[in-house]
Amino acid sequence: MNAQSAVFRLIYEDVSWYFAKLMLLFITVPLTIVWIIAGLVFDLDRETIAAISGPAYYFLAYFGFVGFKSLFPISIGMGSTREQFLKAYYGMGLGGIIFSVLCLNICQYALITIYQWNSVEAGILHAARLFLEEYHFFGYLWIDLMVGMTCFGLSFFGNAIVYRVGFMRCVIMLMIVTVVGIFLYYGGAISALFDLMSNIKMSAMAIVSCIGAVSLVALFATYPMLRHAPLHPMPRKG
Repeated sequence: MNAQSAVFRLIYEDVSWYFAKLMLLFITVPLTIVWIIAGLVFDLDRETIAAISGPAYYFLAYFGFVGFKSLFPISIGMGSTREQFLKAYYGMGLGGIIFSVLCLNICQYALITIYQWNSVEAGILHAARLFLEEYHFFGYLWIDLMVGMTCFGLSFFGNAIVYRVGFMRCVIMLMIVTVVGIFLYYGGAISALFDLMSNIKMSAMAIVSCIGAVSLVALFATYPMLRHAPLHPMPRKG
């Protein structure tokens, strides 16, 4: 087995354990079963919100923070190049997100269908409730996918910056951006930008799709940042 195949297998096993076993088998599926039983046993009203997507969102973002740091030095030690590792990490990470989101929505579909069959009025906690009045499987699936891409892409982008620049420098950069943002906001520059954006007519699904696309751009923007990255992150005081 060559180094590239070994790295693909390493990342695949980690993604399979993290998403398929830990997130879905140990958390999401049992949580779905608990809410189904609760809906059948107790008299749940419309104010009751069944929440099964929250842990999935957390795990998707968390993988963006810890996945690279734990797998990167092992892969390089196995003979992989940085470019090979990043390509495998992007592919396996996005594949894990798509698989996880699909399984999550199957669980949500089963939960909602069983509730409807038994006239249970409880709803489910979901970002799509902000945009859609009624449940639609593909609408919820697409929004979950865009949220998943956002959680993974932005968390990994932030992690890559901290990895290359260092924690203290990132804090200083964040404070500079915050101070500049405050002056721009109260100076009217940002308000004018918000007014311009508010005049753009876009549907809610289009806005969600744009956010997901921007997150993908942020994800792939980490490639030039990490293709020559050292084995260990910048020291916290560096």
